[in-house]
Amino acid sequence: MKYSIINTFLIIGISLTAIFFLAVSASWATPEYAERTAQGCKICHVNEEGGDLATQGLEFAASGYVWPPKGGYKILGPIRKSIRLIIGFLHITAAFMWFGTILYVHIMLRPKYADRGLPRGEVALGMVSMVIVGLTGVLLTVSKIRGLDVLYSSHWGIILSVKIILYITMISSAVFVIFFVGPKLKQGRKKAEHPHTGVFDPITLSGFDGKEGRTAYIAYKEKVYDVTGLKLWKNGTHVKHQSGQDMTAVLAKAPHGEEKLDNLRVVGTYDAGLTPSKSPAQKAFYFVAYMNLALVFCVLFVIAMLRWGIY
Repeated sequence: MKYSIINTFLIIGISLTAIFFLAVSASWATPEYAERTAQGCKICHVNEEGGDLATQGLEFAASGYVWPPKGGYKILGPIRKSIRLIIGFLHITAAFMWFGTILYVHIMLRPKYADRGLPRGEVALGMVSMVIVGLTGVLLTVSKIRGLDVLYSSHWGIILSVKIILYITMISSAVFVIFFVGPKLKQGRKKAEHPHTGVFDPITLSGFDGKEGRTAYIAYKEKVYDVTGLKLWKNGTHVKHQSGQDMTAVLAKAPHGEEKLDNLRVVGTYDAGLTPSKSPAQKAFYFVAYMNLALVFCVLFVIAMLRWGIY
C-alpha cells in the first residue's frame, strides 16, 4: 500500500508539473512581427527588449497576430484579474484531478479493473471535475474574449475552439459510459455461485465481489481465497483493489508478500484461460477509455499551442 501511495503522488507531481509549465506563458519580442506590422517592439511589449506584453500586445496575440488587432483579448482591472486568477486556479486543479484520474487508471490500475462495473469513487471524482472544468472554462473564456467571432476569426480563437471541442467529446463519452455502458458492465457480472468443478473463471470469480452482503473471493496463482470478513477487505475492497478479481499481478507490486494469504481459506482453483470473449459493453468501455487517454494528450498539446503561440 505504501508503494501504491508513493506512485500515486509521483504521478500527481508529474501531472501538476506538466500542467504548471504549460500554463506559464512566456513572451518574446520577435523581429518578424515588428517587420510585418512596421511597428517597434515597444508597441506590444512593456519594455523595448521584449518580455511582458502590454495591452496592445495582448490584443495583437489574441487576434491571431493580425494588425491592427481585431476582437480578441479583454483587458481587466486588478479586481477582475484576481477573480480570474482564482477561477483559473480552480480550472487547473479540476483538470489535474480529472486527467490525473485517467492517467492513474491507465498506468497503475489498467482499465481492466473496471470492465465489470465502474467504481463509484472514480465516477464521482470524474463527474465533479468535469463539471468544474466546464463551468470555470466558460467563465475564463468569457472574461478573456470580446466576442464569439474570435473563436473562428483568429488563430488563437480557432485553437481555443479545438480545445472546447475536445472537452465536449470527452464529456459526451463519459456520459455515454456512465449512463449506458456502466449499467451493462454490472449486468455482465455472474451471480455468486460456486462452480461444480471447483474451477473458477474470471466471470465466475467476479460474482464474489463482497458487495451487498456477498462473499469476497480473490485469486492468486491459480488458487481462490476467501477474504470475507477481513477488516482490510471491508465490503470487498482493499485500498483501490476490488475482490472478485485475480490479484497475482497486483500483489507483486504490494509492500507485503504472499505470506498474508497463508491463513486464508482456499475455496477452489482459478483458470484465467477460461476467459470468455468480451461483451459489446466491455468493448465499448475499452474503446472510450483509450480514446480519452489519447484526448488527454491532445488537450495538453493544444494548451502548449495556446501558451507558446505555435501557430
